[in-house]
Amino acid sequence: MRYNRHDYFRYSFNSYIPATFRIQLKNEEKNLSNEGRCEILDISTGGVKFVTHLDLPVRSEMVALQLEFTIVKHPFEILGNVAWKKETEFGFEYGFEFGEDQNVDTLITEELKHHARKVKETE
Repeated sequence: MRYNRHDYFRYSFNSYIPATFRIQLKNEEKNLSNEGRCEILDISTGGVKFVTHLDLPVRSEMVALQLEFTIVKHPFEILGNVAWKKETEFGFEYGFEFGEDQNVDTLITEELKHHARKVKETE
């Protein structure tokens, strides 16, 4: 089997991570929507899966999403796009892809290491 560099390791959280998001019209960096709440189900260095009760646009050329969350200590504010949507009994699940210029790989990996250690200590 060939390695696909677009396949990322995914870390699923037992207790979901609270997060917020804002919708940004592309080409209008300072024009963000009101804050929406969501919970992160899993994360990789390329994106997250989150759930919210709000119905968001998918793969829109005119809309980007700014996602804000903290795994352990480091606050993240990442711009990207909604790649897919699935309706569930709890609202909507979304796949969120980090923007290409969002260099957060190392920080996310370090935060996940801290998170895993913290979870192991409480077991």
